[in-house]
Order: sequence, then C-alpha cells, then structure tokens
Amino acid sequence: MSKIIYPINPPNSHLPILVMGIGYEDNQPHMQRKDGYPIHQIFICKSGEGTLRVNDKTHIIKKGSFFYLMANSPHEYYGNSDKWELRWISFSGNQIDDILTELKFDSNQLGVLSISNIDKMEASLKKIYVSLKSEDISGKFIASSVLYEILVDLYTMIHSKQEDESSEGNSIINLIRLYIDEHYNQDMTLEELSDLANITPQYLCKLFKKHLGLRPFQYITMKRIQYAKNMLSDYTMSVNDIAHKVGFSDCSYFCAIFKRYEMVTPTQFRGL
Repeated sequence: MSKIIYPINPPNSHLPILVMGIGYEDNQPHMQRKDGYPIHQIFICKSGEGTLRVNDKTHIIKKGSFFYLMANSPHEYYGNSDKWELRWISFSGNQIDDILTELKFDSNQLGVLSISNIDKMEASLKKIYVSLKSEDISGKFIASSVLYEILVDLYTMIHSKQEDESSEGNSIINLIRLYIDEHYNQDMTLEELSDLANITPQYLCKLFKKHLGLRPFQYITMKRIQYAKNMLSDYTMSVNDIAHKVGFSDCSYFCAIFKRYEMVTPTQFRGL
C-alpha cells in the first residue's frame, strides 16, 4: 500500500525551499529512471532491504538509512526483501540549489548513510504530510520550514560522521608514521603496516593518499632520503654505508632514488 501527496502550489509559493511531494511505499516497486527525476528527492528506509544504483555505484539500502537523489540524476532502485518500505519527499524552490550547495548535498559524495535518530525523522515527515494534507494555505509554509530543518539535521549528521572518520584516519596515520619513523631502515610490507592498525592494505593506502597525498612506500622512501641527507654530512661514512644504513640493499638504486628526489646525486649533495 502507498500514500502519496502531490500538493498544488498556491499562487504565493515563491519560497526558497518547497515540498513538491511526500509519501511512502510499504512495498517499494522496482523504479528505473534513465533520465533521473526532475526535482530533488530524499528517501528513508523504514524496513526491509533494497538496492540503489546511481553514479555508476551500487548501494545496499537497509532499515534506518537514507539516500539523496539530485534532480535529473539517472538512477535505479528495487527491493531485495519481500517487503521494502520507503519514506520519501521531493522538493524544489527558487533558492534550493544555493541551499543544497551550502549544505554540501551532492549525490556523488553522500552515498548512503545511517540516520542516528530515525524517530525524529519520522515525526518530521509526518508533520509535513499532515500539514499538506490539511490543504490549508499555511500548510505549504509549515512544510517548507520543517523540510529545511530536516536538511540541516542531515547536514549535521553527515559532517559529524565525516569528522569522526577523519579523526579515526588521523589516529591510524599517526600510528603507522610513528612505526615507520622507528623502523624506516628495515624491510616492511604493506600487509605488515596495515596489520598494525587492523585494517586492509587498500584502506591504508586510501588513508595515506587522503591525509598525506602519498602512498605508504613513498613516505618510507622520503623518510629514508631524509635520514640519508643527515648522514651525508658525516664524511667518515661512505655513500655505500649510508645506503645500507637507511634501508637500501643496493647502492646504485639508492643513488638513483636520491637523485629523483633531490635532483642531485648523494656525492653531489655532499659537496654542496
């Protein structure tokens, strides 16, 4: 069963944000829109499980999660369980693009996120539904204000999650960097480094790229070159000895890597 309201816009409906439709499907049918939907939409999963395909990505939609679809964004979604229950709201407005930009809503980046307080979200959607169903002219304005509150709540939730992930990422990076700084002259594998933080090698590479702009082994190489530069000030040590002390088993390779990073050979650097 489904309940849907498509409100008729009053003459004075030039609002910055405007609810254009709201409803729910207690068993969402398969929906495929190759050209997308002409206005923005937000969906909340009440129960069951479904699949969303958008921006060449596939997401699993479970109870308590929401997803946002940008206007005219091609998409497809369908249920994976016997009963997939969705709440949805579609919206527009003469300032909606500026509002969504300010709140950093982008279906390419948001993906699918869990809602921390599903009961509050349900209550807000119900308030919009009742306000529009009354057909009172003020209902449109009430619905707009409640929708804005929903968008702000989602913004807060999204960026709190991103800050938590960023904080966790920094902690992992600091742990791995400390280990590398202490063992830079030893052989180490990507698997060994990722095991230190109990994460996958792929995720470790992703964190290094995000936080440092480098791959893990690029960081190790830079650290070795840094120590080598300090050692080159000691003229009692040969270049070959320095190469082995910083973790290079082959002196020729060390010299080639050193020149790649410093634009001069170790011997030339020593003479500067």
